[in-house]
Amino acid sequence: MRIGLGMVGAIALVASSSGVAIAQQHTMRIGMVTVNDAQHSFAQRYGEELAKRTKGAIKVEVFPAAQLGGIPRQIENVKIGAQAAFVSPTGFFSGINRGFEVLDAPGVYKGVWHAQNAITDPAFRASFVKLGESQGVLLGSVWVYGPTAIASLRPIRTLDDMKGVKVRVLATKMESKMASVLGMAGVPMPYNEVLPALQQRTIDACRSAMSVMGASKFFTSTKSITATEDGMIVSGLWLSRAWMNKLPKDLQQVVLDTGKDLEAWAAENAAGYESRAAKLWTDNGAEVIRLSAKDQAEMTKRLAPLGDEFLGTEAATKPMYAMLKQTLARVSDKKAAK
Repeated sequence: MRIGLGMVGAIALVASSSGVAIAQQHTMRIGMVTVNDAQHSFAQRYGEELAKRTKGAIKVEVFPAAQLGGIPRQIENVKIGAQAAFVSPTGFFSGINRGFEVLDAPGVYKGVWHAQNAITDPAFRASFVKLGESQGVLLGSVWVYGPTAIASLRPIRTLDDMKGVKVRVLATKMESKMASVLGMAGVPMPYNEVLPALQQRTIDACRSAMSVMGASKFFTSTKSITATEDGMIVSGLWLSRAWMNKLPKDLQQVVLDTGKDLEAWAAENAAGYESRAAKLWTDNGAEVIRLSAKDQAEMTKRLAPLGDEFLGTEAATKPMYAMLKQTLARVSDKKAAK
């Protein structure tokens, strides 16, 4: 018995000297509704890095392709602590706090790196990641997934081709108005229901990132995709406060630090997926379309005022939207040097 107690004491001493509590292993279940995309690979990389930094104290299990449920279910799981984390675009969390909508504003970004530099700006990030705390949700990492595109059953080559198209949008007033000012009809729908809806022709198109729709094999139904690039899809690692509270304080900090430290890698990784997306579509028999400069400018002209209209006037979104615009005005639109 004395030998056994001595061994336990020695193990505890080693754990204490490492600076990280490893007496108990914690399992972190991370879900997402996408698969084989930048969100999926982020979760895998995050798990590897977290295991390394905690010396195995936290074991990450990754569940892509809505294995843990659709978006509403996984958001609820994170809120109540039934699931440790969820990787998802920020706009889906507007039900937690309307401030999360502001990154979906169309026509305000000069490009991917303009958006990435703004959302990871220290002042903006510090405020944005705390928006869900009162609802038990922490944002542990945030990065640009990619610019928007519209995958459609029939080709969209001009703005006129958008007229009458039933397009899947997020369930917000701004997204519905965004569709209508372009002549389309917005149909709110969970992402995991979109491909079946396209196959059944319940909808005609989906607006999302080219890379995520490619990873989901939308090209099996939609043989054309138009790179509109009128907005940015921003993703994040959403953490359960209830799950985090079960961890020692030092491990909680490692969970947060790891997510923040991987943001630059996540943006680079997502950009890589996006750069390969067009080839993935064309290799699978689809046509990648770009609007003319005239139509692109007209689309931006129509969409740019929507942020001010829907986000700049409502009390729930006005402060965060004002901070976003101020940040965009002062950050570079160039990729940060390593």
